[in-house]
Amino acid sequence: MGLLQTPSVAIDGSKFKAVNNRDRNFRHAKMARRMAQIEESVGRYLRRLDSADRQEPSEAISIKTTRIKEKIARLKQEMSRLDVLDAQMRNTPDQQISLTDPDVRWPPADADRVSSATMSRSRWTPNTI
Repeated sequence: MGLLQTPSVAIDGSKFKAVNNRDRNFRHAKMARRMAQIEESVGRYLRRLDSADRQEPSEAISIKTTRIKEKIARLKQEMSRLDVLDAQMRNTPDQQISLTDPDVRWPPADADRVSSATMSRSRWTPNTI
């Protein structure tokens, strides 16, 4: 058919929805909200431990306090993980970090989009013999 007589290059700037869960993309406000939620949960669990300490000792209370202590330990680990991510996030130029793909960015607050996206660029060059 001879449609392409000379080598050609095509560039496509299509955007595709990224495989980036909202839980794996962090910005400063989201990080602060998540840390506040964790601190609130730790406080709630500590109040439950205080309440359990005032009750008569029993096997059920012992099991309950063990579970609460495990939850507190998990939350403290999560806080440590978020502290590390927060430090990494503050070193990025746009103050956000994605755990799925470092190139994925959350759109600005005033954008009409509601999910993170990544830019796909492709190039095709026909074989010339």
